[in-house]
Amino acid sequence: MTAWGATASEVAIHLQCLIETEHQLALADRAWRAEVRRLHGPDGVLLHGYSPLGMGEPGTQQRTAYEVRRVAIAAWRQVRARERSAM
Repeated sequence: MTAWGATASEVAIHLQCLIETEHQLALADRAWRAEVRRLHGPDGVLLHGYSPLGMGEPGTQQRTAYEVRRVAIAAWRQVRARERSAM
C-alpha cells in the first residue's frame, strides 16, 4: 500500500495507463505536426498551431489529425488529473 492508500497493483495499472496515454499523445502530436508542416511549411506549427489554420478545414487530413490530437490530449489530462487527486 502506498502513502496515499493505493495498492501496488493499482499504481501499476495507473502507471501503465499514463504510459499508454503519453504514447498516444506523442503519436497524435507527431502526425498533426507533420501535416501542418506539409501544408504550411517548416514554421507552420509555430505560426498557425494555435489559430484556425492549425485546425484545418472539416473533412481534411489536417482536421482529422487535429481532432485525434485533441482527444489524445484530453485522455492524457484525465489520467494526470486522477494521478494528482490520488496523491
